[in-house]
Amino acid sequence: MGNAKPNIVFIITDHQAFYGHDREGEYDYKWENYERFAAEGARFDRAYSVCPLCSPARSSMMTGVYPSSHGIIMNTEAEGFGSQPDFDSGQLLYSHYLSQAGYRNGYVGKWHCGRERLPIDYGIEGWSLPDYGRIYMADAYKSYAEERGFGDARAQIEYNINYPEWQGQEIVLHDPSPWKFMNGSGVLAGPPEAHEEQFVAHLACEKLREFAADDQPFSLVVSLWGPHQPYYPSAAYADQVDPATIPEYPSFRDDLDGRPLRHVFHREISHRSAQSFTEWSTWQEILARCYAQGHQTDAAVGDVLDTLDELSLADNTIVIWLADHGDAVASHGGLWDKSSTYIEEVARVPMAIRWPAAIDAGQRVNQLVSNMDATATMLDAAGIAAPDTMHSRSVLPLCQSAADAVWSDDLICEHMGHGGHYFPQRIILSDRYKYVFSLHDMNELYDLQDDPFEMNNLVHDRQYDDLARDMRQRLARHIEGSSMRNQRLKRVFLVALEHGV
Repeated sequence: MGNAKPNIVFIITDHQAFYGHDREGEYDYKWENYERFAAEGARFDRAYSVCPLCSPARSSMMTGVYPSSHGIIMNTEAEGFGSQPDFDSGQLLYSHYLSQAGYRNGYVGKWHCGRERLPIDYGIEGWSLPDYGRIYMADAYKSYAEERGFGDARAQIEYNINYPEWQGQEIVLHDPSPWKFMNGSGVLAGPPEAHEEQFVAHLACEKLREFAADDQPFSLVVSLWGPHQPYYPSAAYADQVDPATIPEYPSFRDDLDGRPLRHVFHREISHRSAQSFTEWSTWQEILARCYAQGHQTDAAVGDVLDTLDELSLADNTIVIWLADHGDAVASHGGLWDKSSTYIEEVARVPMAIRWPAAIDAGQRVNQLVSNMDATATMLDAAGIAAPDTMHSRSVLPLCQSAADAVWSDDLICEHMGHGGHYFPQRIILSDRYKYVFSLHDMNELYDLQDDPFEMNNLVHDRQYDDLARDMRQRLARHIEGSSMRNQRLKRVFLVALEHGV
């Protein structure tokens, strides 16, 4: 194809154990395809989730605005707390701007930005499911599996928080609720192609072949369900990770002393049953499945990248690869999943961009960015100016002329809680410090340079009073100028910030 405009591929992994798991000189946990991909373009070393929860983060990546502006502040299946289950009918997505510029837009995989409306309802081609989705029960997966003789998806269960009696059993992964099998680890039966990641990659590759036959520039979002738990990798990947080689996670013995209530809720209430896993040897086995599922997700993305090469599309395609948020697994006293905290493990995400025609290979970008910045970056690549109402910022200047790029020294993110727990928070990050301001709960201040695993909350240390005050003031200025939908909450935040409570 001879398109003047580049094609756009946006790859989103889900709930990725990333920060702290690859520790130089101690343990090597790298994704082979991601490492090669990042080396071919620009890698962002300080990328964060705008909100470390699926629906708010994904919705911000689709719209380019903060969760407090688009209204999906909790997961779409959550009830209450003022969160919307779908976008407003007039909400503009990235695809609206790209369509106006002549793009054909596709979306394959996990959506989780709506309970009733899917990408197709916004004029985007492809396949997805409402809410979190039950992929192994979806008609598209069943047809795919039947054609290949896989049968129903089944997993050999090794650990399950909610159903410990399943240990050692093979379970068919069919249930009306997607959460039934969520909090567990084991091995998926059948060949790797039976796994949900390879299924989504298959659909994405088919869509790329369809787009390649057209002379119209395209965008394609490839949204994986993995490596989100349950950690059920196929045997071929499970065999790649030896549990005995995984060293103890640095904050595994954390007693949460000096931490806010929301940290205790995460460990002692949200996933209290995980505390039955008291031995590091158990967590080694769980992490081995987690890491193996990561490698399998990486391989699935590798299939998509290989298809771009096969179709001679790679040179004229900008590919953005990142995660919606991280995973707290095994950190801070033995956590599972994510909750209402903004710890680095759930907040930090991998992020890299490759565009051979416009970005030099081998770059490392140290500026603070968020996954919400992907939205404006896609528009910028297509030659579209992001509207003033968009909070997303194109990161292309950081890749193409970093020395001259104007970029904020701060990054501000949001969190409203999770799992039925309401903990409104605003987070500000600087080159060294992270300050978490929370209504109804203790605040947090960490020196990420000297304390990268956040073992020492400095918020009550008087020598940091001026720093904390300055960060609150910067948060207040941001909130004052923000487009928060909930004006009452906005006023409460501003009053609380002014008084430091």
